[in-house]
Amino acid sequence: MKAVDQALPSLLALTGDDSCVSHLSQVEAMLESGVRFIQFRSKLLTGASLIEEARIAADLARQVDAVLIVNDSPEVADRSGAHGVHLGMKDASLASACELMGDMAIIGRTVHTVEEARQVKDEGRCGYVGLGPFRSSKTKPGLRPVLEYPDLSEIKAILEPIPIFLIGGLGLADFDLIDDLGIAGLAVCSALSVEGRFGANLKAFVERARSFEPVEVSS
Repeated sequence: MKAVDQALPSLLALTGDDSCVSHLSQVEAMLESGVRFIQFRSKLLTGASLIEEARIAADLARQVDAVLIVNDSPEVADRSGAHGVHLGMKDASLASACELMGDMAIIGRTVHTVEEARQVKDEGRCGYVGLGPFRSSKTKPGLRPVLEYPDLSEIKAILEPIPIFLIGGLGLADFDLIDDLGIAGLAVCSALSVEGRFGANLKAFVERARSFEPVEVSS
């Protein structure tokens, strides 16, 4: 696993299953629009199809010095040559992911509560955290109640200095939250597109994200 020689940008763009566009084509559109931090997130692709799409996506990302993370599966991330993996609290442990993928892999975690934040901090070696939900979203409409500002502040204090990317129903107008909350960036999926047009808003998001300084990966 090759080390990442750059800081993480303020926009983390996620691919999604609800598009008529393949995950690989979504990644291609993101890279062409200037996205440099991508999570390959599929709950429907499996087996060889998942590994092959993720492998090509990771190769394309490296060609433009972008970072590609695979969701849920350290095995798929490792076999595809991705930069790392994003794990929910019920997925594989951070230690097992590091053992499989090596010390240079970026391991992300999703955090919803103060208790989970403490667990992630105790684990150590977390590269970044997706924190939320800030609002309900189309990709995860049934997720637990949204976090209030006091919750976000408490969790941020626990996790420091791990970079935090806010998740959940975020749009272009929400980039000001980066400064308001003192976080690293936003993780966005649905708002990147409009009905029937995947990626219609990609360039606008990339341009807005460039107004914010990137952050170093925690080690």
